[in-house]
Amino acid sequence: MTAPRPSTDWPSLMSSVAACIEALGDPAFETHLLALLRDTARIEQCMIFAYDDADGVDCLLAANERQPRMAGRLARLYTDGLFRQDPNYRGLRQASDDAPRVGLAPMRAEEMPPAYRGHLFAFPDLVDKVALTVREAEVAYTLNLYRGSDTGAFSTADLAGLDAMAPLLASLIRRHYATARPVSQQPSAEEAAVLAPLSERERQLCLFLLRGHTLKTAAAELNIAVSTAETYRKRAYAKLGVPSKARLVALCRRQ
Repeated sequence: MTAPRPSTDWPSLMSSVAACIEALGDPAFETHLLALLRDTARIEQCMIFAYDDADGVDCLLAANERQPRMAGRLARLYTDGLFRQDPNYRGLRQASDDAPRVGLAPMRAEEMPPAYRGHLFAFPDLVDKVALTVREAEVAYTLNLYRGSDTGAFSTADLAGLDAMAPLLASLIRRHYATARPVSQQPSAEEAAVLAPLSERERQLCLFLLRGHTLKTAAAELNIAVSTAETYRKRAYAKLGVPSKARLVALCRRQ
């Protein structure tokens, strides 16, 4: 049986790809990545999570085009514990050392507990999902792409196109998020204004997160336990009224 041909119109995507590459390491990268994914697969929602080997999960990006506030709420539900019910997460934890470093997995609704499916799919009216997993030595990333009822499920050709793009997307995610920028540089005026209500430790942690660090690497840089870093993050986010790193970045931009 012949494999389905990708529907991706590569020439039309080159300017979007170039914009992503140009913005690597910059907050504008996420805007360009979302534009590329919407052009490629007509996605409605996008989430990027980082997982470490200590069962820690950090939301790096949460965006829902139709319901912008919804994305942050769903990300918080996921990172607060629902991630353990994610079939893709369970597969990630069980993966052996010789498992593929990059893999694309469609939604497996039949493997989802009803509560998980209800909170993260039925309530926000999402009908399909595909996840790209990028495994590194100490951290793994998942790029989760969703469609709602208006757009409908991903077609076979859509999945073939995303599969063809997987190496490119994995490289972009790895290079942007894994290569953290040094925190020695002074915070911008916008960052300083947003972080002003925080304690010194909370501010330092947020600066590491804003520079591309995961919670685990930020904890290592601050020479504190990951659990302590998580406490600082929760306190900081509560004071600032943000549910995720993505919203923290957006808050700094609005300032």
